[in-house]
Amino acid sequence: MTRYILGIETSCDDTSAAVVDDTLRVRAVQTTSQTNLHALFGGVIPELAARNHIAWIFPVIDTALKKSGVASADLSAVAVTNYPGLLGSLLVGVGAAKGLSLGLKKPLIAVNHLEAHIHSAFLDRAERPTAPYLALVVSGGHTTLMEMAEEGTTVLAETMDDAAGEAYDKIAKIAKLPYPGGPAIDKIAQTGDPSRYDLPHLMRSGKYKDTLAFSFSGIKSAVKRILEEEGDTVALADLMACFQSRVVELIERRLTAAWEQKPYTALVVAGGVAANSAVRTMAQSFTERRGVPLYLPQLKYCQDNGAMVAAAAFPRLDRGDFSPLDFDVTATCRPQK
Repeated sequence: MTRYILGIETSCDDTSAAVVDDTLRVRAVQTTSQTNLHALFGGVIPELAARNHIAWIFPVIDTALKKSGVASADLSAVAVTNYPGLLGSLLVGVGAAKGLSLGLKKPLIAVNHLEAHIHSAFLDRAERPTAPYLALVVSGGHTTLMEMAEEGTTVLAETMDDAAGEAYDKIAKIAKLPYPGGPAIDKIAQTGDPSRYDLPHLMRSGKYKDTLAFSFSGIKSAVKRILEEEGDTVALADLMACFQSRVVELIERRLTAAWEQKPYTALVVAGGVAANSAVRTMAQSFTERRGVPLYLPQLKYCQDNGAMVAAAAFPRLDRGDFSPLDFDVTATCRPQK
């Protein structure tokens, strides 16, 4: 008998719900984006995000269920992101999920947002990686390197300051490029010469050069300085191409360092920045050289979505590992009991 999970995602500014079956086939996903609203401010305003989640959460869930053709009574569980993320936004999704769990008498599964992104790479895909595999979640809020093993998840490294996607957004704002900055910079960088500007190579020297940690604040400052010095005469495409090449170079060096410490069966790269053309090209080349499979989400699943939440919940459903109704939310990567 086919099992179905309803996944709910409201960790930031996307209100999303999806129905996924036990083969990780997405039966339906419905997402309402607030990008155009927050673009007016150049970034996400947490209070506005939470207020809009309240307005849209149940219409989004209802639409996802109707599109899936799966009756709510036939759901095996309800899954929802409860950390990390914006507290007000998380509370809306969690409140809706708890209410549905009670009303439908279905098990409830609280999901780590980063693990959900990792599982987005397996949606609508026949095969899954065998443990242990290496996973990188690279997005607007996170740049986190993890080892996925049978016994659980180990965080190997995180960013020390800005996340990669955050650096893209901040630089795009300074350069007067559209929000969100990632797609805008990626598009213009593809027409530029990355060798024109001598931007610093991130963490290639100094006390952190031999760690797995990430840092993007230095490149942000360097790009800002050039933009201020050159003004209207700046070769923007070349500068963005150089910036993007330095970001991808650091990511590749950290993946290489992790792989040298321990061989893995596969690589997963997920999150919003996994949609970046240079990141995808680098990851493909990285795995081809090592003869291991690469798992990248389809572009439509790189951004936050309910389908990835449902996918991440299936291993918990298999174990009968359900969440109590009194679980909490948190902004950090440490879950609340």
